[in-house]
Amino acid sequence: KKTLEALLHIHDIALIKQDPSAEKRSGFRMEAYDIAHLSGESMAGAMVVSIDGEFVKNYYRRFRIYGYDDAHDVGALAEVLRRRLAHEEWPLPDLIVLDGAVAQRNAAEKALKEYNLSIPIVSVVKNERHRPERIEGRAEMIKKYEKEILALNQEVHRFAIQYHKHMRRKKFLSR
Repeated sequence: KKTLEALLHIHDIALIKQDPSAEKRSGFRMEAYDIAHLSGESMAGAMVVSIDGEFVKNYYRRFRIYGYDDAHDVGALAEVLRRRLAHEEWPLPDLIVLDGAVAQRNAAEKALKEYNLSIPIVSVVKNERHRPERIEGRAEMIKKYEKEILALNQEVHRFAIQYHKHMRRKKFLSR
C-alpha cells in the first residue's frame, strides 16, 4: 500500500512538472487549507489552489493526518502546512487562506517561520452555523481578493469533507 502511494505521489509530481499549461498559470496563486473530522475520527486535511481566481484542480492535495488521534484542528493544520512546505518542487503561494481564526493563523505563521518564509495569511472566521462571518488578516489582501478568498475557502471545505467521508467509508468497510 505504501509503495503504491509513493508511486502515485511520484506520478502526480511528474504530471505537474510536465503540465504544458503550468507556465501559463504563473499568475497570483492562492492556496487554501482546511481540516475535516468527526470528533477526531478519520482526520483529513485538504489544500486547494487557485491561480488568477481560477481553481486548478490538478494542484489540489489531500493529507491524511498522522500526528493526532483526537480533534485537534490547529495541530492538524500545522502538520498539513509543514508537509506541504516540505515540497520544494511545488510553487509557493502568494496568499494562504485558512479556515479558522487566530489559533490557525498562529500555527500557519509558525510553520512558515520554520521554513524561513513570509507569505501573507488570511483566515475565514465562521459563525455557529458555519457561515463566513468575517475575514481576518492583511486588509489590503482582503479588500482586493475577498470574493476569491471566500470561494476558495468554500472549495477547500468541500474538498476536505469529501476526503474525510472517503476515509470514514474506507474505515467502515475494512471492519
